[in-house]
Amino acid sequence: MSEINERILERMRELKLRQVDLIEATGAGKGTVSKWISGINTPSVEYMPALAQVLKTTESWLLSGKEPARFNNLNIQEFMDKHGLKIKENESFDPDNILEPDVVDFETSNGYVWIDIVEASFSCGVGESIEFHFDAINGKYPLPPSFFQKKQVHPSCLRIIKAKGDSMEEYIFEDDLVGIDISQTEIIDGEIYAVYFEGEAMLKKIFKEEGGVLTLHSLNSKYKDRKVTEQNGINFKVMGRQVWRSG
Repeated sequence: MSEINERILERMRELKLRQVDLIEATGAGKGTVSKWISGINTPSVEYMPALAQVLKTTESWLLSGKEPARFNNLNIQEFMDKHGLKIKENESFDPDNILEPDVVDFETSNGYVWIDIVEASFSCGVGESIEFHFDAINGKYPLPPSFFQKKQVHPSCLRIIKAKGDSMEEYIFEDDLVGIDISQTEIIDGEIYAVYFEGEAMLKKIFKEEGGVLTLHSLNSKYKDRKVTEQNGINFKVMGRQVWRSG
């Protein structure tokens, strides 16, 4: 299914729901719900949680037809032992505490959608270890609703992190705020992604090469490209695509 109204109709048929059921569940008017079903309008952010709940699905599936990317627990200690990697004493990395990302709430106020700025050790330098959760909140950043329409990203899938290091200069600088869409984990050649690789988390431009090899490219020429192959990519993980930055 390519259109949201088709996905709504699909779930209504499967669950034997009527239009009135959607009206009661979301609080939207009859005309509003009718336009969703006919494909004239797309449900606004305020109605999406209740709509997804009554249709027993997720907001991500309704919007894109895809479920949000889920991050599997990784046997990091086994991998690090195999490749001779060691944990630095000053790192917050705990190989026994690898978690899925927590769902970060967003708020709508004064006409803006306020997205949490989360604590996550993505790195633009030589890399730092990362825990797969975003429960340390360092503030909020306001974005207009039109931003999410333009970028085709739902607020529930957006994470704002603070960049570290200089490997992506002159595009991303240290302490820049970077928006990551965690629902976009399928690699598009030449796009910038937040990735986890060999015990490090980083922002890199990714190029697809022959034989399934991936090149992790730094925009700063003093950093060499890194190759992800079948042999060394045992715990390579795409966390999401970079969709926005603010210096």
